[in-house]
Amino acid sequence: MKKIIFCPALIFFLTLSIACERQLDVDFSNERPLIVMNGIIEPDVPITVSISKSFLFTNTDSTAPYLKDVSVELRINNKLIEKMQLTGVDSTKQSSRRGVSYFRSVSHAKIGDRVRLEAKAPGLETVWAETVIPAPPTIEKVDTVTYITPVQSGNDSYYYRYYGNIPNITVEPFFRMMRLHIGLRTPKSNESNYFGLRISKLAPSSSPDYEYVPFGLFIDTQEDPIFANDPKNSFFDAIFEKNSRYSGSLVFTDNLFKNDAYTLNVNIMGYYTVVEINEEDYEVRNPPLEIIVSALSPELYRYLGSAEL
Repeated sequence: MKKIIFCPALIFFLTLSIACERQLDVDFSNERPLIVMNGIIEPDVPITVSISKSFLFTNTDSTAPYLKDVSVELRINNKLIEKMQLTGVDSTKQSSRRGVSYFRSVSHAKIGDRVRLEAKAPGLETVWAETVIPAPPTIEKVDTVTYITPVQSGNDSYYYRYYGNIPNITVEPFFRMMRLHIGLRTPKSNESNYFGLRISKLAPSSSPDYEYVPFGLFIDTQEDPIFANDPKNSFFDAIFEKNSRYSGSLVFTDNLFKNDAYTLNVNIMGYYTVVEINEEDYEVRNPPLEIIVSALSPELYRYLGSAEL
């Protein structure tokens, strides 16, 4: 009698493959575009927002986001202030923002103002966004200390060769870092507060003093629990992209503040640098550091969190 051999693994794989094949019928007949409004509101400066419309992924028209005859109204503290002016439409080829319109206000909002923006277009549902501009914290002190730690894997950014090649670590067996203690105090409030921390190397490209300063500033927050459960910083960097090659950003809340105060404890890498030219090692002049702590609205904080999912 001929033997019949079954292979359970093969049968399981074939069954799984067959089960994964499924046809979906999607009905787009009732699909209606929606107005999309994006913007960051800052105090004491004009407000700029981008306006576009949603469209189906099957629409390959590069100008699909463009929305005609749209108007944007600005209200501050429940009072109509102005209709914002159209400043331009992105027409850059092969741009993900092509067809997006930009509107700008003449008026400025200030800290504590309730700001509401409404966008309208014929045949579409009106959209709105509203927030209260939060008060920023006060930086009461900044203490710095330079310390050395044994070289670890990935910590060779201290060494920088002129032509872009990172040499073997032979200059010294230690890696220099900077620790920052940043003392903050917030106005008294019964509401939760949200913040963004940005640390930048101020290294003008036109200055010969900083010719060899490498890109990148890496912030280590492992020693401070206030950063443990907050959104990652990559999307925050993308929003505030000014000088991003020399900067690092973080987001945090006041959940560990006591008596409206807290001292941040962060370490930075990529600040101290040795450049090797013609097999000679030179200490690079350290550029100044800029520390900015911004107040974030609850809406922006949640947006940053959702963008990192």
